[in-house]
Amino acid sequence: APALFPRKGVSLLGINPETLEAIWVQTVASLVGVFVGALAALATNRHAIRSRQRQRARTLLRILSKELTENFETIHAAKPAYETTDWGKSFYLSTISWETALASGDLPEILGYELSDHLAVQYGWLARIRYYVDLMTRLWFAPKGIAGYEDIRRGFREAIVAAMEKAETGHQEVLQHLRLEESKL
Repeated sequence: APALFPRKGVSLLGINPETLEAIWVQTVASLVGVFVGALAALATNRHAIRSRQRQRARTLLRILSKELTENFETIHAAKPAYETTDWGKSFYLSTISWETALASGDLPEILGYELSDHLAVQYGWLARIRYYVDLMTRLWFAPKGIAGYEDIRRGFREAIVAAMEKAETGHQEVLQHLRLEESKL
């Protein structure tokens, strides 16, 4: 049976063994170079992705903080009208930044699951307030002869005030979480 590697000085397929060895060394060196280059490219790509995520997180934290603060100020200004009158007043709470942040579907990966949960609870209270204010506004234009009109109005008003109190209570906690997360970036 023929040997896989011939004796020293004997050629394989007419190629000098020293030439074969040089080809083998160059091939291994090329493969190692390609492998190391691929690893470097992956590391650079991961760094760029993490950098973009940090920048996106900073932007999201800033705009969500601003939106929550504006909503808090609106609630704070409108709450006395609901506490002292039967009707309160109509106002609008914005959730545009929140809805935009959720649209990509990767908010928890960017801001973290804990912060995303805190934000979801806070925006849930804001959505309830907005819903009941909308219902109360519609009730203003409804005929007064509706059965249970006063009870409906009182129920809406109480729901609005209760949700306002929950939103006010959660506001400082959510802002603390936002600031903490921002300090990590």
